[in-house]
Amino acid sequence: MARYNVVSIDNAHVDKGGARVDRGEFESPEAALDRARQLVDDALGRLGNAGSAHELMALYMRHGSEVPMIYGEPRVEFHAYRYAREKANAMFAAPSEG
Repeated sequence: MARYNVVSIDNAHVDKGGARVDRGEFESPEAALDRARQLVDDALGRLGNAGSAHELMALYMRHGSEVPMIYGEPRVEFHAYRYAREKANAMFAAPSEG
């Protein structure tokens, strides 16, 4: 039996009643975390060409199609907006010279 459920809030359709969407059941916390991260990564990628990490986060917070939460025991710490901020910052970071 699955121990973790990933459920997503869809900011783009909250006003239409489709706010919560089941995104899968998982046996391990790692698999649930991977799915939650994938959902945020895909949502950020679909938001288009933002000019900065700040603009991308503003779009994600207003129109992001995925804000996943993980339910299960033992509890898994995942903060979608914190992860999205880290990802957005990494996307707009200057490439390092190597």
